[in-house]
Amino acid sequence: MLFRILKNSFLKRPKAVFLVFLSIAMGAAVATAFLGIAGEVSHKMALELRSYGANILLEPAAVEGGGFLREEDLPKIKTVFWKYNITGFTPYVFGIAEYSVGAKKERGIVSGTWFSKQLEVPGEDVSVQGIKGIAPWWDVKGSWPAGPDEAIVGASLAKRLDIAPGGTVTATVRGRSQQFTIVGVVTTGGYEEEQLFAPLVTVQSLLQQQGRVSRVLVSALTVPMDDFGKKDPASMTKDEYEKWYCTAYVTSVAKNVEEVMAGSRAKPIWQIASAEGALLKKLNSVMLFLTILALGASATAVSTSLMASMAERSPEIALMKAVGADRFQISAIFIGETLIISVAGGVVGYLFGDQLAGVISRTVFNSTIASPFWLFPTAILSAFVVAIVGSVAPLRRALLIEPVRVLKG
Repeated sequence: MLFRILKNSFLKRPKAVFLVFLSIAMGAAVATAFLGIAGEVSHKMALELRSYGANILLEPAAVEGGGFLREEDLPKIKTVFWKYNITGFTPYVFGIAEYSVGAKKERGIVSGTWFSKQLEVPGEDVSVQGIKGIAPWWDVKGSWPAGPDEAIVGASLAKRLDIAPGGTVTATVRGRSQQFTIVGVVTTGGYEEEQLFAPLVTVQSLLQQQGRVSRVLVSALTVPMDDFGKKDPASMTKDEYEKWYCTAYVTSVAKNVEEVMAGSRAKPIWQIASAEGALLKKLNSVMLFLTILALGASATAVSTSLMASMAERSPEIALMKAVGADRFQISAIFIGETLIISVAGGVVGYLFGDQLAGVISRTVFNSTIASPFWLFPTAILSAFVVAIVGSVAPLRRALLIEPVRVLKG
C-alpha cells in the first residue's frame, strides 16, 4: 500500500519532485566538491608553502661536534621515519672572506652549499637536494653555478664590488685564495644578498673544513600545531610520546632529523611553521563553513518546495486523516518520499561534485585529485540531512491540517 502511494505521488507531481531532487543534488554536489578539495587542499597548500622557505634549522649542538656537522651524515635525513614528508634540504658552511675585484676590496661572507645535487641513498629513491629545491623564490639574474669555481653573488654585495655575471672575484680566507667566476646575481630581499654562494666542496677547501657543514636547512610537510603538539616531549607519557612522534608536527619531524645527525640540534623555524599552521587551519575552516552554508541553502530550497507541495496536497492529506490515517502513517509517507529523492539526489550530487572538485583542482592547483573513499557515504549522508531538515516545517504543517476545514472548502 505504502509503495503504491509513493509511486503515484512521484508520477502525479513530477515538477515538485524534480525541484526537491535538484535542491538536494546541488547541496550534495557542493558539499562533495568542498569536502573533496578540503581533503586535498591542505596537502597541496603545504606543498605550495614549502616554496617560501625551509621550516626546520639543523645546527651543531652547543658542545658536541666542534661547531660543525658531518657532511657524511646528510644522506641519513632521507632515511628517517618522516622521510617522505621531507621535500628537500641543503647544507651550508660559512666563513668571512676578503673579496677583491681589481683594485676594489670588500669583506663579506662566503657560503658553500648545494645548488642542485643528486643524492643517492642506499635503499631509497634518488632525489635532488639543494637551494633550487627549497628556495625557488630566489631571483637569479644569470645562471646557477655548474662548475666548482663558479658562484652567484648577492645583489648588495655585487653592487659594492661593482661586479656582474661574467666577472671574476677572488676570495681570500686566512691567506688561502680562490678565484670564482660570477655566473649570476641573486636577489632575495634578505641577508643572502650580502653573501657569495659557491659549491660546498670548494668553500670547504677554502676554509679548510673538508667534510664539515655549519648548518642544514630542511623543508618538510607538516600538520598544523595544536596544544598537544606544543607539549614538551619530556613531560609526556609513553603513549603520548608515541602519538606525538607519529604525528607530522614540525617538532616531531625535527626530532626525527636530529636523531640521525650526530652532534646536532634541530629546531623549527617558528616564523614559517606558525604561519603555515594558522593558514591551513583557516583554510579548512573556510571550506567547512562554505559546506555548511551550501547545505543550509539546499535545505531551505527543499523546505520551500515541500511547503508549496503541501499546500497543493492539503485535500489529499485531509482525506487520509478522514479515513483513519494517524500521524505516524502520514509522516511515513512524506518522509519516505523525501528519503527516496534524497538517495537519488545524493548519488547524482556525488558524481557531479566529484567532477566539480576535479575542475577546481585543475584550475587552481594545475593537478588532479583522487576522491577519498569516505566521500561517497558523506555525500549520501549530507543529502539525508538536507532532506530531513528541509522536511521538518512542511511535515509539521501537514500534521496540523484539519480535515473538516479543508474538505468543507
